[in-house]
Amino acid sequence: MTNPLLARFIPEARELLDSSSTSLLALEKTPDDATAVNEVFRAVHTLKGSSGLFDAPALTKLIHVAEDLLGAVRAEKLALNPDIVDDLFAALDQVGEWIGHMEETEVLPSDADKVSGKLSRLLRAHLMVEGEAAAPETTEVAVDHASRDAWLALFDDEARAVARGALGKGQAVTLIRYTPAENSFFCGSDPLNLILNTPRLIAVDYAPLHPPKPLADYEPYQCNMVFTALAGETEDEVAQHLRYEMEHVTLCVLRAEFFGATAPAPPVSAPRHIVLAGTIIANQRRALFSAEYAPERISAAASAVARLAASMRRLDWAAAAIAAATEANAHATTAPVLSLLEQIDADLEVFARDEAATAPAPVVLAPPPAAAHPEPPPAKTAAGEAPADKRDHGKHEAKKTLRVDQAKIDLLMNLIGELVVSKNSLPFLAKRAEEVHGSREMSREIKDQYAVIDRLAQEMQSAIMAVRMLPVSDVFDRFPRLVRDVARRLGKEVELTVSGGDTAADKTIIEALGDPLLHIVRNSLDHGVESAEERRAAGKPPVSELTMRAYQEADSVVIEVQDDGRGIDPARIRAAAIEKGVITAERGTAMTDVECVNLIFAPGFSTVSQVSDLSGRGVGMDVVRTTIEGFGGRVQVSSTPGKGALTRLTLPLSMAVTRIMIIEGAGGQYGVPMDMIVETVRIDKSRIHRVKQSETFILREQLVPLTRLADLLGEPALDKDYDAPEAVLVCRIDGRLVGVVIDDFRIGMDVVLKPLEGIVASSRGFSGTTLLGDGRVLLVLDLKELL
Repeated sequence: MTNPLLARFIPEARELLDSSSTSLLALEKTPDDATAVNEVFRAVHTLKGSSGLFDAPALTKLIHVAEDLLGAVRAEKLALNPDIVDDLFAALDQVGEWIGHMEETEVLPSDADKVSGKLSRLLRAHLMVEGEAAAPETTEVAVDHASRDAWLALFDDEARAVARGALGKGQAVTLIRYTPAENSFFCGSDPLNLILNTPRLIAVDYAPLHPPKPLADYEPYQCNMVFTALAGETEDEVAQHLRYEMEHVTLCVLRAEFFGATAPAPPVSAPRHIVLAGTIIANQRRALFSAEYAPERISAAASAVARLAASMRRLDWAAAAIAAATEANAHATTAPVLSLLEQIDADLEVFARDEAATAPAPVVLAPPPAAAHPEPPPAKTAAGEAPADKRDHGKHEAKKTLRVDQAKIDLLMNLIGELVVSKNSLPFLAKRAEEVHGSREMSREIKDQYAVIDRLAQEMQSAIMAVRMLPVSDVFDRFPRLVRDVARRLGKEVELTVSGGDTAADKTIIEALGDPLLHIVRNSLDHGVESAEERRAAGKPPVSELTMRAYQEADSVVIEVQDDGRGIDPARIRAAAIEKGVITAERGTAMTDVECVNLIFAPGFSTVSQVSDLSGRGVGMDVVRTTIEGFGGRVQVSSTPGKGALTRLTLPLSMAVTRIMIIEGAGGQYGVPMDMIVETVRIDKSRIHRVKQSETFILREQLVPLTRLADLLGEPALDKDYDAPEAVLVCRIDGRLVGVVIDDFRIGMDVVLKPLEGIVASSRGFSGTTLLGDGRVLLVLDLKELL
């Protein structure tokens, strides 16, 4: 992105949109919550002001209309209802799409004007009082003769002669009357720049709309101007140029007979637009001189300078405005912005002299009001010194936040992974020093250094992982809006409760949770939650409760989604699975209710006969299991018919470094992820019993099936003494305990797991490889797939 201001605006805009959506949802539930309405209004207002710095009038206009609607709600002139919330969400969603388009192309899409107009009309329709007709889409307004003649009389003979000449050549001439809204400065509008850039502009007259107020009552942030202009262009072209302000514009097509015969007068060559620019700067200086520091005053001054910079093509002013505002807000003082305004005022004087010395101004302007450029009050104390800022900035330092590219954090994580691999070579080196070179002292020193490096590497790993950690709220925050919209589409009443949003996990895990949770929640709303009528008939409250919670459990993060709906009927699941060929009838008869319920994760399974845009294709829950297990997690569902269902996702906190145990078996060494191992035991052969064709043993009064690693891998077993006990890994697979007989246990270590690639990428039973400290490659088993 070549525009640094836009690059800063994009993430800030997304944060403001998220804040607006969250506050709007809260406001819909409690319309009388003053805090919620103020938060959403403030977020939208800030977004509108920031968007005015860029050439995105369609976006700014839409946000402005949304702000007007929220302002009416805030002032209690309009009662909030679901239809208003729907239209506000539609507007915010459209703004979000435009933000994404601007991030890629730096401009709005070509249809932005049309879309903005359509959505703006929807929002403005809510502002119409009862019995008031909606604003027409056309903007043609009849102009009476008296008004037309009065407006034409504002122009001197030269301007009228130019207009007559254009009409004599067959060109169109349009009379423009433009009365900007009082709050136009806060709506992304620049009235002066807009009127001065009218196509084929002939002349402009400007004057105060209302008599000037006394200085003590003067409000510099209100626009008190009315513009009258002549343009040698058709009415349609002028309307297209002023399309975002047409509610404040009246147009009149002129004919030659509307002008009397007058002698031309010499042109006015004074650079009046410079005078208006000076007025803007003076007003901002006065506002900051006469008030304490406030973020909104700094923002208003910076926005005014940025718009002025755009109209006068002084991009250096715009950049300076951003820098001055940032410094002012960081130190809670108006001094940096005041200094910038003084510099711009000096630049304007030089600019005015240079322009006056060259060519006459291209536009004939009427003289400004006498009090249009008042001087700011003196900024000195009785001693002649500038007053010092009242705050002591030396005692409190602002908290600083550094934005870092995600790729840099990923690189650090990769480097710490390589450090872990290198660290693991030291124990092998110590062993070699003792066994090959016979130096026990050297071996001991290496082990001591290994302990130090191991501690530092673990601390570095923890610190880098902490940077990569994101709160689960990053995923949870999208669901209040989703639940509301889906519930309204289904005609159901649902109350969402979210807890544990501050639970943190690695960013890779958090980013992977979005789609699985989306499928689970939509499935719960579509299949689990009943309609209000069904719930009343079942003796339940009409509003269903949907709960999403997160918490940390050992080295895992657990996400639970629970509803109080109709639950899952195991018999229905079993019958549907047999009918669709997911399982055989014999298998279905042997399955427990819990196993039947978890068949919803089988590929192609669905109990819905009609496919909709919400469910019924038999792929959603399969995606959930595939995604979660792909990240080393597991998913389980439990349900009580008539009372609801609970879906539980368990995922590792981090995927960057994996803890494994090295084992011996099937004639080689392999790694097994620690999170699959419940415990390791050695059992006598006499404790192993055969049930039909399977081996089992009893562990703490629980029957545990046994399997041998050599059989799983298709390798010959190692010959051992008959009386030697068997080494058994007790693992938990899909919630059940399974014993895996191996040759022997080795050590545990942290490793960086690399996926299989190339011709071995599809090898069954292996989750990846890792590099040991002595340079050997170790295969890491995927016991779930093997079993």
